[in-house]
Amino acid sequence: MRVGIIGCGDIAESHIEGHVAAKAAVVAVSDVKPEAANARAQQTGARVCPDYRALIDSGEVHAVSICSPPVAHAEAAVYALRAGVHVLCEKPMAFDVASAHRMREAAEQSPALLMPAFRHRFLPAVIALRQLLSSGRLGEPVLFDNTFCGPAFGMEQTWFTKQAIAGGGCVLDTSSHSVDLFRFLIGEIVNQHLVTHRRFRTTDVEDVGILTVRAENGALGAMRSSFVAGARMAFIDVIGTKGQARYDYYAKPNALWWRLTEDADWTRQPAAESWGFVEEVAHFLGAVEGKHPLAVSVEDGVRSMEVICGAYGEEKETS
Repeated sequence: MRVGIIGCGDIAESHIEGHVAAKAAVVAVSDVKPEAANARAQQTGARVCPDYRALIDSGEVHAVSICSPPVAHAEAAVYALRAGVHVLCEKPMAFDVASAHRMREAAEQSPALLMPAFRHRFLPAVIALRQLLSSGRLGEPVLFDNTFCGPAFGMEQTWFTKQAIAGGGCVLDTSSHSVDLFRFLIGEIVNQHLVTHRRFRTTDVEDVGILTVRAENGALGAMRSSFVAGARMAFIDVIGTKGQARYDYYAKPNALWWRLTEDADWTRQPAAESWGFVEEVAHFLGAVEGKHPLAVSVEDGVRSMEVICGAYGEEKETS
């Protein structure tokens, strides 16, 4: 399969790794910064295209990874889908809800596939956690606790903290994964609230936030994200009516831990250490080839946008 990369920043490295591992040929790249595109071209042997339209119109690619900033996602995705080119789009799926809806409409009208890039779903430990919850061994879900934060102070100098490009701050960028994990593991979200703060002085988006949600089944979730936390932390903790499970991305990355009562010993369930990119890309390409349906739907990407942007709106109304 021949693929293209639209947007050649840091995240493109992981997509390229996934495509190479799946034995797909990266044949074309594009970026608004020629130096970035040239660097990826040298890395992959791909041809540099002047923009995403030229890349798609070339007829050289069956699929693309969209790795550009969120403001550019919808335009490139819609163009590709209308051309019958399959799309793996980095999170957050879009810049705003309206853009996500345009992408959904284009996907519904296209023979090509659109998959939001929620790589955490493909981590072996997360898959094991979902199986554990589905088995009922932990009982009914009660509390979902998730944090993705760390000392990312350099974000102040990047597009990640510019509203006009990113669409939001750390909540949209990071907690888009959290919302998807909650929906994947716990259930559909029916209510959300958000509190945020901005410590950076030269930006116009939040750099720390706490998003709380409620599922249809009554389970509650708390999701924390920050670019300015002095400690790196990434974990998922789920408490049910019969027990608890925890996955720590950094401290214990190769196992899921769970127990059935507070006094019980923890059970270690081995899980291969992974960041999910290789598995995600392999799954996407397999779906393109008709081997299986997409595990992440367009609606999953849309709902993540609706929940977070809806929470942004509520926060502004009440602040």
